[in-house]
Amino acid sequence: MADVVEVLKKGMSTELWGRRFYREAAERTESADGKRIFRSLIEEETRHLEILCGQYAAFSRDQACVSMEQAAELAQEVDPTDIFPQAEAAENLIPPDMTDEQALQMAMDFEQRGYDLYKQAAEEAETMHERELWEYLADAEDKHYAFLQETHEYLVNDGVWFFDDRELPFFEG
Repeated sequence: MADVVEVLKKGMSTELWGRRFYREAAERTESADGKRIFRSLIEEETRHLEILCGQYAAFSRDQACVSMEQAAELAQEVDPTDIFPQAEAAENLIPPDMTDEQALQMAMDFEQRGYDLYKQAAEEAETMHERELWEYLADAEDKHYAFLQETHEYLVNDGVWFFDDRELPFFEG
């Protein structure tokens, strides 16, 4: 059970930093499409953080991994900034001279770290609920990465942000 708690903590930290990064990116990007992309990712990271907080609350009660629905109900019991106060530190994650292309690459790195963490946890999961949790989060991070990569390539090759209202992925959170 301690291993699951450690992965939950790492996951919460990753999602907090990712959310903060996307918030900064949305604020500094001048492109309306870029802002929409980063805002949609903020919402996704918030949903993932909620799931992780709920699971952490369950484990804090000496329960096993719970369903996604139960995790959502328990999420309010945990404030991840109490566990990771540095995640809300005042310093900027994005240097002022960073280009949009570099910011997207940094975002892909965040998503890759999350994917790697969750994928390994899924492989080592001891229960069905654990495996479902980690596979769900790994899949979401993989989709984020793929979308960011496509956006990055579009921006580099065409000089504009990729945003298609019909194609923007909706990640179930």
